[in-house]
Amino acid sequence: MFAFRSELEDDDTDWDDSYYAFQSTLETEHDKTLEMEERMRNPVAFAAEMMGDIMYFHQAMRQPDSDRFVDALVKEINAHVDHENWEVVTMDEKPEDEELIPAVWAMRRKRNLVTNEITKYKARLNIHGGKQTLGENYWETYAPVVTWFAIRLLIICGIILGWSLRQVDFVMAYTQAPIECDMYMQLPAGIEIIGGNSKTHCLKLLKNLYGSKQAGKIWADYLANTLIDSGFQRSLIDECVWYKDNLVFLVYVDDGIFVSLDNKDILTEIRYLTTVKNLQIEDQGHPNDYVGVNISTTKDGHFVFTQPVLIDSIIADIGILPSQKKLIPINAQRLLDHHLTSPPHNPNAFNYRSAIGKLNYLAQISRPDILYAVHQCARFSSNPREEHTAAIIYLAKYLNNTRPNQCHHLQALT
Repeated sequence: MFAFRSELEDDDTDWDDSYYAFQSTLETEHDKTLEMEERMRNPVAFAAEMMGDIMYFHQAMRQPDSDRFVDALVKEINAHVDHENWEVVTMDEKPEDEELIPAVWAMRRKRNLVTNEITKYKARLNIHGGKQTLGENYWETYAPVVTWFAIRLLIICGIILGWSLRQVDFVMAYTQAPIECDMYMQLPAGIEIIGGNSKTHCLKLLKNLYGSKQAGKIWADYLANTLIDSGFQRSLIDECVWYKDNLVFLVYVDDGIFVSLDNKDILTEIRYLTTVKNLQIEDQGHPNDYVGVNISTTKDGHFVFTQPVLIDSIIADIGILPSQKKLIPINAQRLLDHHLTSPPHNPNAFNYRSAIGKLNYLAQISRPDILYAVHQCARFSSNPREEHTAAIIYLAKYLNNTRPNQCHHLQALT
């Protein structure tokens, strides 16, 4: 019934090529979307990656407060030396078949979650895990972290039922565990040794060091074995929740919270883990903030989880004025797609990936009302377009409108 004109045959070939190229682009964008979603499963790490207070050594040395970073660097090196986490060896002492892995400094300003004031400067010495070789100096890498569902549930139950809560920090946690295999690291930037340099000497690691592919797993296994030896039992629901008599202990990497009917039981357990099991623990008292979330109570019996500084940061990054507000977090009349034919996101407006990192952390921790909107915007982080920019701006206006009531309130049982 129908026939194509012969002069269109060449055009058909061009159309096929364009079609397959378009399909290939969609598949690539889909793969990038899945990668982004996988990274967003850990909101704390993803948000930290996007925050401007984290930097490399050369970046920190250009900051106006670089002297504070230098002090933190010296403190970090002295701590490693005092705990004998490595030994200095000559290049001749290093086996020829062993890789010499670079050292990487991770510098960070820590801030008060309510006032945004800088409270601490940290310099974390890492080994460059990206230079490791699978099957030679690392094998398995998975390490669990406690879910925020468990954190909220135990803290709320503790407050409602009048239990004692106590927050602890494992000092230089990863280095408390022995290393998995022999590893050699270059001398870190900014550090010199007497009678040698980076060409003549290196560091043989004796303890598990931050940055290695398996560092998190080694520390998690070491802590788990220590807790089991101390009489704790692991939850069947959450791998990072532990039970012992009247004690409940939850841990997020190196930050833990004890919950118990009696504060004396918590203090006794901390003393036991410190003196008998030789864990280096800092007792931080009643939890006021935990992995980036401020925890407080109100006079009327409500419990509040807030991230006001994070919300202010998002609003400032995107450039929302006080008068710009929206009643809902997403424009329901505009469905987001790849929009590959639209102009790309203007990077001078704001950093799209940084905004997604902060929004994802906020959504998963204290603002579930924006979770769907954030997920939709995050799908296109690898190649954002004007429509995605508009969606982020729309969401920021909603946060600006709900800023005074941005926290969860949980009424105490009476």
